[in-house]
Amino acid sequence: MTIIHISSTLGGGGAEQMVFQLAKQSMTTHKTIVVSLSSTLVTLENRFKEQGIEYHLLGVTSFKNKSLLTALKNFKAIVNQYEDVVIHCHLYHAALFGSLYKLSSRKTPLIFTLHSNEVEGQGKKLMLFLTKPFRNVDIIFSKKGKKWYNKSKSVSIPNGVNFKDFDFHKNEAITTNGVFQFLFLGRLSQEKSPLRMVKAAQQLLQRQMDHFMIHVVGDGPLKNELEAQIKIHKLEAYFELHGFQNDVKPFLAKADCLVLPSLWEGLPVVIIEAAAAKTPIIATPVGSIPDYLNDSNAYLSELESFDEAMAEVIKHQDMALEKSEKLYEDIASIFDIEHVFQEHLKIYHSCLNQSKSNV
Repeated sequence: MTIIHISSTLGGGGAEQMVFQLAKQSMTTHKTIVVSLSSTLVTLENRFKEQGIEYHLLGVTSFKNKSLLTALKNFKAIVNQYEDVVIHCHLYHAALFGSLYKLSSRKTPLIFTLHSNEVEGQGKKLMLFLTKPFRNVDIIFSKKGKKWYNKSKSVSIPNGVNFKDFDFHKNEAITTNGVFQFLFLGRLSQEKSPLRMVKAAQQLLQRQMDHFMIHVVGDGPLKNELEAQIKIHKLEAYFELHGFQNDVKPFLAKADCLVLPSLWEGLPVVIIEAAAAKTPIIATPVGSIPDYLNDSNAYLSELESFDEAMAEVIKHQDMALEKSEKLYEDIASIFDIEHVFQEHLKIYHSCLNQSKSNV
């Protein structure tokens, strides 16, 4: 079997991280190829090079110009070199591209992971519904991920990480120089709500709590506005912006708490990484997060009261660490990448066998 992953980009988001992890797992036992529609957003390209994972950049700049036709031609040339091909599409545009390819190759199994529980715009939702006949299986993260455009074909498999990579032995409530270390780890864009951290910092200061630091690891369209808001409110002493980082492990190793004030989500890889590192987590109850996190193993908070949860963790660090231990116990076997990959592999084989039986 040859496994081909189509990703919209090789950027640094959670979806692309999962493409990398799945490809890394499968390349030792199966021919594995990663294809990116974009040739410009390639933040993770060096990781693929270092691991020796075969990848191709198709250079699609728009679905309305010749670059799409050229990309389809080049993609067909790649696929035609192999027998028993399974294609796994990641993110919305990859699903459309895979559906276009299926017009000329109905027998090739097509699996799709959206990597979010929400789709922006009714047009995109309708397009995913109309292209559903081309897809054999839609992988969702939990029952909450089922939507009208994938309901009849959805299989639940969560994201995963290598838990051994995040074994930092966090077993006591300590802070750096008495300063509590919060970590915001994610894209600086609307859905992640990074500007909420500015308001949260102000509210903590109003509570006479000033021994904290908020580390922001990530990049995106709201970076300049975040920097401006920090400066306007004179909060430079409470924020440290690190930009995008290829390796987040050092930041999780030093963090006392992960904060994720998202407006919408699927199942963020960063939550699994933090759980593997036994780092306490404060997150909004959006997407598939509440299917795995609850009041016994984390802090679920609406945006309006996010600062209250942050204050609670600072005041009761021992309790926070007890919750992080509970979360680790709850999900370690489910979210370890080896288990997650085996679940994907079952889907790949099932779809391929079904495709052969229908010929």
